Amino acid sequence: MAALTTLANVKQWVLPSGASSDTDDTLLTRLISACSAAIISYLQRPVLTLADYTENPRHGVQPAFTLRNWPVTSISSVTVNGAPIAASNGNSSGWYAPEWDGTMTGKPQRVVLKGYALLPTDNVLVEYEAGYAVLNEPQTVATGTITLTQPFGNWSQDEGVTYTNGMALTKVPSAPAQGQYTCSTAGVYGFNAADDNAGVLVSYSYTPSDIEQACIEWVGERYNYKGRPGMTSQSIGGVETSAYNLKGMPDFIAGMLEPYRKAFPL
Repeated sequence: MAALTTLANVKQWVLPSGASSDTDDTLLTRLISACSAAIISYLQRPVLTLADYTENPRHGVQPAFTLRNWPVTSISSVTVNGAPIAASNGNSSGWYAPEWDGTMTGKPQRVVLKGYALLPTDNVLVEYEAGYAVLNEPQTVATGTITLTQPFGNWSQDEGVTYTNGMALTKVPSAPAQGQYTCSTAGVYGFNAADDNAGVLVSYSYTPSDIEQACIEWVGERYNYKGRPGMTSQSIGGVETSAYNLKGMPDFIAGMLEPYRKAFPL
């Protein structure tokens, strides 16, 4: 599973302002992995990045169902009793689903079947793509590079690059030729000089900024815990008392994550 934040971002939070140290890098990296896994488990979602899903809706008798993963970026096929059905134009029989509303968290999306009904058996199959992603962001190659602004959260996974005419570029590990590109986890894309000034469309998955911040703050909480294991409070000179939260997940972390949590039946 991919980490939900970076070591550099965590160190900005846990180290004193202006400080720079690599003393605890190994520990912080381990905490990032542990907190990232715990957050994904708490959210009850397999991944946050763009992924393909094949799903049988839950049993029911209503001609509508909610997909288990969101935000949905595309639905490639819907079949009923093994036969594919077309998307509805609003009046014809087929399936209809609203597009992602564009909000940061998004919300589970409902598919409505027009002219069909769900039976008490799994007679419907849906293939779709879902995850937090920016698709086809327009960029212009300048001096062989593009640095994404990442307005919704940190880049987490490359989803491809095309020219504006739709022709796909090929991803390579290094030294791209014309029509090829490289990318790093910092969201920096590299191109051949022959592609300078070319218009391209970049697609990438990201970690929503509030989920990343929740991970950063939880790592910071666990990092500080090592200096006070099991301690619930501490008296300083009999004048001042500090109290500590020993909950498995602090309330302020849970509050940041709650809008993204899968709460409906699986």
